[in-house]
Amino acid sequence: MTKINLIPKESIIKESHPEVAALIVAVFAFIVLILGYTYISKVTKRAAIKKEIIYVDNELAKLQTVIDQIARIKAQKDALNAKKSALEALNKSRLVYPIFMEDLVKILPPGMWLLNLNTKSDPANTQVNFNASAYDNYIIADLLQALENSDRFHSPEISGITTSVSADRGTIKQFAITVNYRNQEWK
Repeated sequence: MTKINLIPKESIIKESHPEVAALIVAVFAFIVLILGYTYISKVTKRAAIKKEIIYVDNELAKLQTVIDQIARIKAQKDALNAKKSALEALNKSRLVYPIFMEDLVKILPPGMWLLNLNTKSDPANTQVNFNASAYDNYIIADLLQALENSDRFHSPEISGITTSVSADRGTIKQFAITVNYRNQEWK
């Protein structure tokens, strides 16, 4: 009797080695399992990172409000410091003119009076220009000597001495003086 085989050769090979087919299926299942595990771990890690990003953004928003508040407080502090330094400068210079006037009155000799007084001040010195009248040249000389001997007044310059005659006061000498005054602080 002759055997006629109607089954294809590939099927015969598969049937003769069933462990190869099982091995191929096992390898394929293992590869799918590894790829699935990798995918799930990546998705889980990505979700954790997104959650962490949301948490960090929330913390950053909270900290940003604190930073903004600190910036506002610093701006207020700077404004208060500016006002404080302006007040300190005003406080130091507020008595310059009263002290100056006291010093000037101490130096003015009797028989002399001021007609006008102009000043130009900076923090250290005050430039004083004044016109005055006196009864004679000796009073003017006494004034210049007192200005030169003073430790607060320096560089006096006199100009334009004119003489006028008045019926009620007699002969009057008018002159202009420019002098620098070293500003003093209240003690």
